[in-house]
Amino acid sequence: MNILGKKIHSEFWFPQQIIICQDLDYKNIKTKILDYCKKKQKKDTTGRQHSNCLGWQSEDIFNENENKWIFDYITENVKPSFSTQFKFKDNTNFYINNLWINISQKYSSNDYHIHNGSDYSGCLYVQCDSNSGPIKFNPNITNNTDWMNFLHDDYKQTYHIYPSLEINPQEGMLLLFPSYLMHKVNNNISNKERISIPFNINFKKL
Repeated sequence: MNILGKKIHSEFWFPQQIIICQDLDYKNIKTKILDYCKKKQKKDTTGRQHSNCLGWQSEDIFNENENKWIFDYITENVKPSFSTQFKFKDNTNFYINNLWINISQKYSSNDYHIHNGSDYSGCLYVQCDSNSGPIKFNPNITNNTDWMNFLHDDYKQTYHIYPSLEINPQEGMLLLFPSYLMHKVNNNISNKERISIPFNINFKKL
């Protein structure tokens, strides 16, 4: 744009790509996945304490024997998500490093964290409802974002200029996001347990 003797243009950089995949046939496998999560909790009632507040979290689960089918199911949802939403270089593949289970009773939450050591991360929502609490992404948690309040709403909506983003979970929804993206999960205010399976992904050349 040339105006008043000035040449002015904008460049938008550093996008954060979040992919949402909804399994339309999830009801056919929900019971199997739910039983799997509850059995893991029964085997280790203590779990571990990472980002989870009040809720139960399993130790890392790897792709071995009894776990292979759940890795296969998640992979079957990740593969078309990546192939349709990314444009990879030839001979690029991915693998799921590990996954774990979060079971969050009423008032449970997960504090801000990132997933070190992986390229992309994801979360499969096994059980939830409208009051289960959204996941909140906040890449600007340490920055002053007050300047965004001075922009028109339509401009902010067009270019997604917001300090953070909240996504409400749905059963069978799978989210994929860069592992470095800071995020937390708000309190579950439902009487139903919020059950999810987060996981980590790395890319590799064939």
